[in-house]
Amino acid sequence: MIKNILAVIAGNVGWTVLWLGFNSILKMQGSLPADSTKSIDRATTLVLLLIGSVLFSVAAGFLTTAIAGGGSYWPAIVLSVIQLALGIFFQSQSWHLMPVWFHVTFLSLLVPATVLGAWFRLR
Repeated sequence: MIKNILAVIAGNVGWTVLWLGFNSILKMQGSLPADSTKSIDRATTLVLLLIGSVLFSVAAGFLTTAIAGGGSYWPAIVLSVIQLALGIFFQSQSWHLMPVWFHVTFLSLLVPATVLGAWFRLR
């Protein structure tokens, strides 16, 4: 049980570190505004953010499942629920900064991408 909890925490931390690092890179190259209160409406930037989120979710699901060991999807499913709750919280704070299609797509891809990462590990 403790191993599963630590695996979920590691997956969450891993996703967050990747996301923040990716955002820093996008800010340094000028794709994201340095001021986090400015709106983002460039489709290229929004698609890059979605691709990053999907890749990081797959990696987090893989990492969580690898650390948990065994042959269960449950740690990745728990991570998915936590990621979705955190995603809803953070997306609601920036709702006015990005188009609705971005928020809906971002949130709807978190769970399947995380479970896909677990599937890659378990197959």
